Amino acid sequence: MNKNLVFHIPTYTKHNSAFPKPLNDNYGYWVPLINFYLPKSDTIEIHCWNEEIEIINEIKRFNINKFEMQDENITIFKGMKFCILSDYLLNKNLDEKGNFKWFTVNLNYKGEPVFHSGHWGTEFFVTNAKEKDIEIIKSAIPTGTNLYQF
Repeated sequence: MNKNLVFHIPTYTKHNSAFPKPLNDNYGYWVPLINFYLPKSDTIEIHCWNEEIEIINEIKRFNINKFEMQDENITIFKGMKFCILSDYLLNKNLDEKGNFKWFTVNLNYKGEPVFHSGHWGTEFFVTNAKEKDIEIIKSAIPTGTNLYQF
């Protein structure tokens, strides 16, 4: 039976910051997770806070003209998966300070959620995970990660 999964990477915050960072500043789990779920998706959605001007401009260079929405707080980019954007998610996920770039990354297939990364790559939700998927996730996430199955 397939399960939904929620998992939270153990984090800390620096003094006077609300930005969560994984313990030891190690985002090593990101590439195996995104590498596993990218092939299962056809659409990528990225959310950034409006004040993250450099990241927004960086994403705009990909010409994701399918959908861009901005409200008073957040800018959302959504478009079909393509090689350059996939490479960006895999290999350009940290900024020059070593912080995760995106507040939210959603991967969807035919309009249905496949993978959700929130709170700068520290909170995750996966739908319809098979036992093999759960094993791969467990092998990628750091010790101490809270993993809930339902």
